[in-house]
Amino acid sequence: MEVNCSSCKAKINSENINISRDIAYCVSCESLTSLSSLLESIPSSNFDATQSIKGVRVSDNGYKWSIEASNRSLMALFLVPFTLVWAGGSLSGIYGTQLENGEFDPSLSLWGLPFLIGSIVLISITLMSLFGRTYVSNENGKALIFIGIGSAGWYRRFDWENIDRVKESESRQHTLVSLEGNKRLSLGWGLSSEKLYYMSNFLKTKLKN
Repeated sequence: MEVNCSSCKAKINSENINISRDIAYCVSCESLTSLSSLLESIPSSNFDATQSIKGVRVSDNGYKWSIEASNRSLMALFLVPFTLVWAGGSLSGIYGTQLENGEFDPSLSLWGLPFLIGSIVLISITLMSLFGRTYVSNENGKALIFIGIGSAGWYRRFDWENIDRVKESESRQHTLVSLEGNKRLSLGWGLSSEKLYYMSNFLKTKLKN
C-alpha cells in the first residue's frame, strides 16, 4: 500500500513510517504527519472506478473529471404523501382561509410561521429525494461542488490542489464525505451508503492527480 504525503504528495517510504507511534515522515518536505490520517485518504483496495453503480455517473478525462450521484431515494414513497398532508393541510388551513376570505389575520399568520417554515423544509427534502443530485467536478485544479435540483441549489467553488484528504465523517447520525484542506467541505446528505462509498473512493483516487 502506497502512502503519500498530504502536503507535497510525495511517496513516503516504509522506513519513514512508525505504525506503533502513528507517524509518517516525509523526506521531501520534512513534514511529520499522523499515519492514520493519511491512510483515511487511501481508496479501498477493492474499489474499481470503472465498475459503475446505478444512480452514479462518472466522466474522467484525466485533467477534467466529474462525478454525479442521484439523491433519488425510496424515502420519497413516505415523504410525498406525508408532505402533501402536512404542508397542504397546515398551510391551507392557516393561510388558505385568509386568502379565500380576503382578510389578513396577523396573530393567526404569526402563529402559522413554524408550520410555514417546517413545510418549506419538508418540501425541499421531498423534492431532493425525487429529483436531487450531488455533483463534484474538477478541471485543471478548479473544482466545483453542487447539491440541488436542476441548476437550483448550493454551489461551492474551490481549488482541488488545496484538498489534503478525503474521509467519511459522521454528522447528526448521518455519514458524509468530507474534503479537508485549508477548509472542510462536506457533501453526501441523502445519498445511499453505496453511493457514498463510491463517491468517497473515487475522490480519494483523485488526490494523487
